[in-house]
Amino acid sequence: MALAQSQLLNGELEAAVQTASLAVDGGDSLQSKRFQRYVTDFQAEVGGHMSNPIVAAFNDQVRDALARLEDDE
Repeated sequence: MALAQSQLLNGELEAAVQTASLAVDGGDSLQSKRFQRYVTDFQAEVGGHMSNPIVAAFNDQVRDALARLEDDE
């Protein structure tokens, strides 16, 4: 998520979202409350780009991953 944040700060929106998607795909990382905070902070920062399909897909991915996590509990 640190790399995604850096890419976002450099104006590389699509690269940042792709990097964040790979981090979320890691699976177990979302079990960490700290990692969840990093993800939600990132989502807030890209929130101004909701019309971009890659951002919308990332938000769907996070929602689905969190739902699966809740189902496993």
